[in-house]
This record gives sequence, C-alpha cells and structure tokens, in this order.
Amino acid sequence: MKIKSYAKINLNLKILNEIDGGLHKIESLIIPIDLYDLVEINEIDGEHDIIKFDDESIGTNNTITHSLDLLRKFNNFPQKFEINVQKNIPTEAGLGGGSSNAGAIISILSKKYNISIPTFRDVALKVGSDVPFFVNGRPSIVTGIGDKVNPESIDYELDMILAVPNEVVSTQESFAEFDNLEEVERSVYNFKDIKIFNDFWKASSLIQPKLIRKKEYLESVTQDMFFMSGSGSALFCLGVKKDLVKKIDLIDKNEFRLVKLVKKLDFSLETISD
Repeated sequence: MKIKSYAKINLNLKILNEIDGGLHKIESLIIPIDLYDLVEINEIDGEHDIIKFDDESIGTNNTITHSLDLLRKFNNFPQKFEINVQKNIPTEAGLGGGSSNAGAIISILSKKYNISIPTFRDVALKVGSDVPFFVNGRPSIVTGIGDKVNPESIDYELDMILAVPNEVVSTQESFAEFDNLEEVERSVYNFKDIKIFNDFWKASSLIQPKLIRKKEYLESVTQDMFFMSGSGSALFCLGVKKDLVKKIDLIDKNEFRLVKLVKKLDFSLETISD
C-alpha cells in the first residue's frame, strides 16, 4: 500500500524547564500541512524489515524501525515489511519528516492488522516526541513530552509561505543551546485567535546565525513577518492566499532548499492505494 505522510508546523512552541524521562516538557499548537513524503509498505517473507529512503537502504537507527519495534513489543505481530520512503519533507527543518513517517506507520498498521497502538508516552520516549501528534494526525495542542495530544478546532483556512533555508538545525543541539540560555526571549504575534511564537528561535539562530539573515530577507521582500517551526530551520508566514501567491514570486529560491505555498490540513495521513 502507499500512503502520504504529511509534514507539520508548530504555530507556537513553549519549552518548559521541567524534564521528564530525559525530555523537556513543551506546550505547542501544531498543524499538519500539505507537504508530504510518499511511503510504500509491502509485506515480505524474511527475518528482518527492509527500510529504504529514496530507494537506498538505511540502517536500523531510524524512526520507522523504532516504530515497528515498538508495535511488536506491544503486540504478537511477526509480519515483516519492505518500506520505501520517497522524501519530499526537508530533514532537520522542524517539519517533523521522520516523525511523520513513524506516526503514519503506527497509525496505518494498527488499523490494517487490528493491533494495539502503544501508549503515547512510550511512543514519545522510544520513537520521538513529535510522533504522538502524527499518530493522532489532527491540529492539536501538544503538551507533556509530546505524549498529551488534544485536538484543537481551527475552523478557518490557514495558508502560508514555507521557506526552508539551506542551513540545517539539529533538534538535539538546539535543546542543548536552549539549556545554556540565561533567559527565553519570547516575541508573540497574534494571527486571528492564534498566538505565534517559538522559544527555540534564539537557541537555533545561535547555532545557525545565517537564519537571522534569511528571516530578515524574507520579511524585507514580502513585507510579512516570518516565524520558525520547531527547532528550525523552516520559516513560515501566514496570510491570505491570493496575496501570498504574489509574494512567493519575490523570493530568491537559490537561498533556500524549498519555497512553497502550503496550507493547513485536518489530517496528517492519507492512504492512496491498498
């Protein structure tokens, strides 16, 4: 079967000082967006799963393998798979590509094979803190270590320009830098009834100072405010679609890995073939 595994945007992100299981507690409003990886899943006979990204085999240290291991730990589930992911979501960008793949695998296999989904706490600890959001798949306020996912109704369209700089940011490095900060600088922007902010901005821009220049450039050419998703480096601005269509043409695409008009989705997983 083939599924679309969609990316996410953190519309806001508060990082708390409280640590649980080695992870920071957070509060974040997260939405799926219509940028996706294509995941093909086939049953195979064999002793081991075969995981490929863009048709190239990878090792066992990846979110998909960890997800399969966790499913089998909680279920009598011997079936092995060949899974190939055609990557479209940029990596180390704060868009949740690997977590989306993992969440999609957990969600679709639990339904197809009628097996139990592990607790969200186990998913967060064993696979990744963004993965429970993707298992749930809907716009949500996510708290705890990512294990508490509360669907949030956003009953209007959200269109945005997504610009992913060439620079990458490691989430692990951003958390380490965040822990070294003396204080959090939080600038809040109100869009309709949504508060837009990101506690990671200072830490991530210290790791990748060019992000500051990229953000200033985007704001200069579009005359709109841009914000960072997750630990970065992806930047986004919200607006009216007809205006964003005009503004996206003003951006020099050579400065970025991806520049794309995207929108909020109501669900982060789509099956396109059985």
